[in-house]
Amino acid sequence: MGSREIPLPEASPGERELRRDLRRPQMLAVVVGGIVGAGIYIRPASIAQLLGSPALILGVWLAGGILSLFGALTYAQLAMRIPGTGGEYLFLRTTLGRLPAFLYGWMRLTMGPAVIGTMAVAFTVFLGDIVPLGDPWFHVVLPWGNGRDFLDLGQRQTIAVAVILGLAWINTKGVRRAGSFQLLVTICKVVSLVLLLAAITLLNHSPPARTPLPSLENGPTTLAFGAALLAVMQTYNGWANAAIVGGEVRDAERTVPWALVTGIVIVTGLYIVTNLAFLHTLSLAQIITANSTAHPNAPSVASLAVQHAFGGRVATVLPIIFAVSVLGTAHCNVLVFPRVYLTLACDGFLPASLAKLSPHSATPNRATWMLAAIAAVFAVVGTYDRLANMTIFGFLVFYALTTIGFLWSQRVTPPAARGTAFRLTTLIAALFLLGTSALIVASIMRGSFEVLTAVSLIGLGIPIFAVLELLRGKGRQKLATS
Repeated sequence: MGSREIPLPEASPGERELRRDLRRPQMLAVVVGGIVGAGIYIRPASIAQLLGSPALILGVWLAGGILSLFGALTYAQLAMRIPGTGGEYLFLRTTLGRLPAFLYGWMRLTMGPAVIGTMAVAFTVFLGDIVPLGDPWFHVVLPWGNGRDFLDLGQRQTIAVAVILGLAWINTKGVRRAGSFQLLVTICKVVSLVLLLAAITLLNHSPPARTPLPSLENGPTTLAFGAALLAVMQTYNGWANAAIVGGEVRDAERTVPWALVTGIVIVTGLYIVTNLAFLHTLSLAQIITANSTAHPNAPSVASLAVQHAFGGRVATVLPIIFAVSVLGTAHCNVLVFPRVYLTLACDGFLPASLAKLSPHSATPNRATWMLAAIAAVFAVVGTYDRLANMTIFGFLVFYALTTIGFLWSQRVTPPAARGTAFRLTTLIAALFLLGTSALIVASIMRGSFEVLTAVSLIGLGIPIFAVLELLRGKGRQKLATS
């Protein structure tokens, strides 16, 4: 099926002015750097608690990689057929219409800055493990929550805001410079992870004690496996960022699909090898009792593995790796999110000024600074865990919607052209849709506050879309009569 079979919307002037300065290495860095954060160093504990078996633990990490690969293959087809800037926004607008596209943009507009803000906060947490940052300058207890909720302002918040503004500044200097920075940070964190894995595997001379575990009757339940897979998918989230910057990629129809598929394969291999290293170094009981919601004061799985390999002599190794990881992931989001806002503005959903590009760098600087300002607010008032859980649900919803759009677009393929490649891509997309839908249902069944908030926030976009479309219609009528 060729791209000519899907009617493509005409690119806006702002989109046409973007420079195609990103190449394969930078795009691969966007995929890998957008995925690999601090989750792989911490999440194995909660997954082990749910599954209680090394085979199942490795199986669920592999399943998450395969499901993400199916998604990457589906998005690769869309990127080849619908090239341009905006990623899922452009895919949804072309296949399903303006409302699903707007809701995706609305989700990125409301949840995206929050995630960047909390990543900046996480960076200061890891920095604080290396250099003492001191107590906050101001500590205000909020009038709700029986004293559990408070607002701090001090060195941590100042550094978090400075990190966001610094990343935004880099992205206003040109997409080539931003892509090069993303490549550098991604190389640093991947090399650090590989060296860490080699060290904890080779230097761990004494095998871990095999502490008996309480046996699970009949093994883990389907809901437990679903919850584990959802946790795994949170660590894989971020691969779709590559499609968002398609309008700034050289030979995008080839480069974006290559980066998506290659990046997922690399990350899946890293994640499985990382879990093998943890299981080689630590007992399953040690992994289960590592840092998680059930054991909030315990060291992380990665910290325990490093302690076994090195002892306490290199206590600063992990905080540095964590800090570089979250910095790279935060920068990736600062790089891609403004491109969604630019496309929203081009379609009349945001002020037209946000669609304007800098005459010097050809980047959406106004959209970038708007993102940074909102993210800075979240960096002062936000919390990481709840926003991360809320965001992964929102992403899953639009993974499913985008895949529905792809399957819907398949109907225009003439029967004579529906060969093996057509059937294979349709099957892969259907499996990805089935997997994401199952995770959405499992999340809703859990009925968590984060899921309810995400559903409410996405639903709020529907009346906002109706109002914006009404204003847009009146504006066109006024132009027609003038």
